[in-house]
Amino acid sequence: MPGIAGVFDPTGAVDVSSLFDRIAARMRFDLRYREERHVDSTAHAAIGRTTLGHVNAGPQPARSPDGRVWAVMEGEIYAAGSAPPKDSDLECLITHATRGAEGLRALNGSFVAALWDQERRELTLINDRFGMRPLYYAVVGGRLLFSSNLAALLADPALVPVPDKTGLAQFLTFGQYLGSDTSVAGIKVLPASSIATFRADGSGLTIDRYWRHDAMGPQYSSDAEWLERIDESFATAVARQTAKPGNLGIAISGGLDARTIFALIDQLETPTSAICYSIRGSLDHRCSEQMSRIAGSVYHHYELGTAFLTEYRSHLERMVLLTDGQYLSQCIVMPTLPIYRQHGIDVLLRGHAGELMHMHKAYAYSMDNKGLGARTAADAETWLLSHLQAYMLDSVDVPLLMPEYQEALETEAASSLRRVISEGASVDPPIQAAWELFVTQRLRRETSLSMAKFMSTVDVRLPYLDNDLMQLLLTAPPRLKMGDTIQEFILRKRRPRFLEVTNANTGTRIGAPMVVQRVSGFKKRVLAKLRVPGYQPYERLGLWLRQELAPMVEDVLLSEQCRDRGIFQPDGLSSVVASHLAGKANATYLIMALLIIELGQRHLHNEGGFSAKPS
Repeated sequence: MPGIAGVFDPTGAVDVSSLFDRIAARMRFDLRYREERHVDSTAHAAIGRTTLGHVNAGPQPARSPDGRVWAVMEGEIYAAGSAPPKDSDLECLITHATRGAEGLRALNGSFVAALWDQERRELTLINDRFGMRPLYYAVVGGRLLFSSNLAALLADPALVPVPDKTGLAQFLTFGQYLGSDTSVAGIKVLPASSIATFRADGSGLTIDRYWRHDAMGPQYSSDAEWLERIDESFATAVARQTAKPGNLGIAISGGLDARTIFALIDQLETPTSAICYSIRGSLDHRCSEQMSRIAGSVYHHYELGTAFLTEYRSHLERMVLLTDGQYLSQCIVMPTLPIYRQHGIDVLLRGHAGELMHMHKAYAYSMDNKGLGARTAADAETWLLSHLQAYMLDSVDVPLLMPEYQEALETEAASSLRRVISEGASVDPPIQAAWELFVTQRLRRETSLSMAKFMSTVDVRLPYLDNDLMQLLLTAPPRLKMGDTIQEFILRKRRPRFLEVTNANTGTRIGAPMVVQRVSGFKKRVLAKLRVPGYQPYERLGLWLRQELAPMVEDVLLSEQCRDRGIFQPDGLSSVVASHLAGKANATYLIMALLIIELGQRHLHNEGGFSAKPS
């Protein structure tokens, strides 16, 4: 995806200009990308960015008023304190960065930046409060390399893509990477809210955090006051992000998160095209179309028919290219990416992080009564260790990995999760730690990579990820974050007609009692299996992997290339594939994880046509 990159080699052992050329070439995924750079040959430093140029479009690098600091930035700043930035986004960031942690805490946005201080001969990396734009880095041979694309760092021959055993154990256990680990040993991802500094004095890279969640956030006397404050903060967050320049689109479905954003947009003041993708007969399509009529928005539907399966291999390889194989996904959005360009959309609003308003439905973090009943930090940790596993390996009855990787799988994954849990704030009640972990791990390490796919074509804004709103949601009483309470309140106040549109996740009205939702959900699943029109899911990945995509699965996972990789046990791999194709086990997500690991290795080793070919 577009982003920043750079090299600082105080030893002078490499030609930084030439090395930066090679790094930048591996980031050039699209002919529309604009590339900008600053090279200080005397100090052996180079920084630059690749960008779509839709937002934050001013020329870069920029210099500080005293001429001492050069800076590049990808992303946006929505507010500095409570007001929009007075200067350009990059100038605003430079000004606040000179004030240190206090200045950076005032910035509300989604960004990653590099600042080269030519007088002090130090390079500083900075990202936003939630770290939603991944920045990978490595220190090798006394030099620092960084890039928004992991594979670009491998342009330095001193970096070899050796699989990281701990990272792969995390990926196969939780379906994502945790903390700062990646699939490559020696390459890390920058923590959120970082000030990372690399100096010429040989002291190495130091990373300080300018913000951590304050467990002692605002407190209100009643649920009614909480709801009012959250509503006001959410309205401000949407206004901040829709007021920034850009031709807006919003990705909607029949759920609540994007719907609630959509409800606050006045189409006369801020025209916003609505986009939905789903298979024919899905409830998501019907609900999205109904909401668009109510809002008076232009509506576009992309039908996810089985025709896209003929190109599925190329879509999957493209997704691996854009995410460096760090992301587990069904890959179904890949064929939809060109439609934004076709419809003149250059900034896409999405509803990610809205799960913090309804934690009863938040993937592996979905809250239940046992979680709510956690009385101690140990109780919360036990609940998290149980619930966050993806259970991809449950149906595997033979060793799947070679011994060194299998051993890590059995020991490292749980210890990795304990480590990131221990880094969180001490909260009360203890189960609030799940909310914080959702932000620091699920959103930062999984959702951010999902956004990388879209950011290859359009810029993305996530209104729920607003500093002030997130502080409220992370400290609000758990009882308010169960069910549809918060979003029902916002919709009833802001656009009550959206309450008339069925919630596609439950198949019933918004705010229905939980027992009604469960009965309706059961009915929806039965009717979907019977293929009744209007009740179809938006994808059938498990079935596709057994039928149309079976030849691809066998071609990738049973190939000599994969068998000789040294990661998988050939017999275990064959057993998993055979069981799924025969319908003896549902290994849908495990198959996808294995495909992504193998194709990711090919991409990182530059095998099989995975070079960054511009589209």
